[in-house]
Amino acid sequence: MAVLRTAIQDSHEKLDAAGIPDARLEAEVLVMNVMRMARQNIFAEQETEVAPEQQAALDELVQRRLTREPLAYILGYREFYGINVRVNPNVLIPRPETEGLVEHALFMALMGMESRELTIADVGTGTGAIAINLALHLPAARVFAVDVADQVLDVAAFNIRNHGVADRVKLGIGDLLDAVPEPVDLIVANLPYIPSDRISTLQPEVQQEPVLALDGGADGLDLIRRLLDQAEEKLKENGIILLEMDPDQIPVVQELAMEHFPEGATEVQQDLAHMDRILVIHRQNPY
Repeated sequence: MAVLRTAIQDSHEKLDAAGIPDARLEAEVLVMNVMRMARQNIFAEQETEVAPEQQAALDELVQRRLTREPLAYILGYREFYGINVRVNPNVLIPRPETEGLVEHALFMALMGMESRELTIADVGTGTGAIAINLALHLPAARVFAVDVADQVLDVAAFNIRNHGVADRVKLGIGDLLDAVPEPVDLIVANLPYIPSDRISTLQPEVQQEPVLALDGGADGLDLIRRLLDQAEEKLKENGIILLEMDPDQIPVVQELAMEHFPEGATEVQQDLAHMDRILVIHRQNPY
């Protein structure tokens, strides 16, 4: 019968041989999951025996990872801005860089908006991770979390209930802001922005995520253009839009934004890698 140290080492070697990034860390996470142990315990109890059924379960998870199934889908959850959210292959896995959207939305809400009782739209909500965090940190706000598919909203609904914010986060299904029933103070959107012809070049793990959540059309901006069109009616007079996108797309969208909101202003926020990532659009120039 194998012990914990051997199980970790064997899993690490298999993942590493297959070219899995962070193979050691992923091996540890899979072992923690199967053994139902905290991280510190798998190091403190290296000689703990691994039962045959636990070894079989671990082998199955490692095999799934070797097919490049994303680790988050195997585990069934992903940590995002301090909360765990359920994920499955119907939804995009929340990314660390998208935490910047939450951070900046909170900053704008607390510093740059006239009221604490904000109405917010999270467009393309996916897991609901952004909407949930905004509701948790802004207890006076109401959030509309919208997406285009029932199977996506099923995941969001579970996460919203699980974090106790169902009274203030309302789900809607439809095309972008068409699913939002009233004008809002703040629009937050991490929409698909990858150009169609680049999808096939992405990492194998990313290619197992829903194409609907990745493909932004020929130049990646199809949905962002439609959102800006719709925002003319759905954004309040002093409202703000926060959009995540590829750094190269930001200048193009800045121009589009000024066409829609000629009295407005834009600013750019960087992600953790110091890349331009978030475009802030003010309907009225606040400066």
